[in-house]
Amino acid sequence: MTARQSRLELDAALRRPLPRPEAEALVRLLAGRRPEAHPHPLFRFPAAAGLLTGESLDHDTGTSRLLQEAEGPRLVASASLPPLPGLLEAGLGWLSGLLAASPGEVLGYVVPPGSHRHDLRLLVWDEAGGVGQLRGLGPLPEPASLAGGCSMAAFRRAAGLPPPDAPPAVLAPAMRRVALAQARRQALPVAQGLLDGPFDGQILFRAWLAEAAALSLGFTTARPALLLDAA
Repeated sequence: MTARQSRLELDAALRRPLPRPEAEALVRLLAGRRPEAHPHPLFRFPAAAGLLTGESLDHDTGTSRLLQEAEGPRLVASASLPPLPGLLEAGLGWLSGLLAASPGEVLGYVVPPGSHRHDLRLLVWDEAGGVGQLRGLGPLPEPASLAGGCSMAAFRRAAGLPPPDAPPAVLAPAMRRVALAQARRQALPVAQGLLDGPFDGQILFRAWLAEAAALSLGFTTARPALLLDAA
């Protein structure tokens, strides 16, 4: 049986000015063509031609495009990629060099090759070491695995998190704080006296972030709600 394809979803501002070789490569990729003369390791893969245009029956992808906005150009990418070792990683590496973002900003998600179509892994911008790059977070919990543990309402109170449908001015800073801690595998404080059951902080922080990203940014595979009960 052929392994499932991977999925790439991205919505991010582009650097200004974008270096000419990268701009030309981006134009070719949006047309479904591989920039063969470009030196980045991504373009050693013939399948790199589909980085922004690939389609498959494995994923319900949309159309990749450039948007011209008042703040500058944005790249909206949606594609399905063959399950070739290193292809998705190389694509994320090349795309990282094109983007302008703030640390902790959630810019999209991937579904790893060979995994089921709802195995969403959020993409977070990190500038650790002084070089900005897209970092994929860990997997989301299965809803059944959260049953019998701490309720999400109690966890939010203990962690000082707003509801995932909070206004953007409240939600965005909390998302950046959680996303950056997740990308760097750092712990965040939790008032354990406010919890109402056993908990895995990393998993619950990731579940909260995924729900917030789905509601505020539209980053979702239409997965059923992750038992994020109302407060």
